[in-house]
Amino acid sequence: MEIKTGELLTKTEDLIEANESLRLSNIKVKENIEEMKNTRKDLTETEKELIIANTDLAEANHKLSTINHEMIKITSELATANEEIRQQALRQKEFMDIAAHELRTPAQSILGYSEMILSEPANNAKYIKVIARNAN
Repeated sequence: MEIKTGELLTKTEDLIEANESLRLSNIKVKENIEEMKNTRKDLTETEKELIIANTDLAEANHKLSTINHEMIKITSELATANEEIRQQALRQKEFMDIAAHELRTPAQSILGYSEMILSEPANNAKYIKVIARNAN
């Protein structure tokens, strides 16, 4: 078996080139692995931040839900109070109408008798007694 020196040199150079190529590929693989580790670390930190943010949102949602229930209760109470005020206003108007009517009725009688006194001076005493009786 005869080995040719030229072939050996060529094969050695090919092996050196292949070895350098493998070394460079190995460096790139290590860099990619390191980058993946950093990315995973960043993702883990981001995941923790998201969990915290989600917890904060859940708490805020619970608070808003509580406030919403309170608002519904207060709105119901206000509607009830508003209805009571409306009923009270109706009763007050009815009372004022009745009071005005009751005040006008005797006043009309007094006005009528006053006109009669002015128109018939001879019967004044009789009309004045009626006015006094109606005033009491």
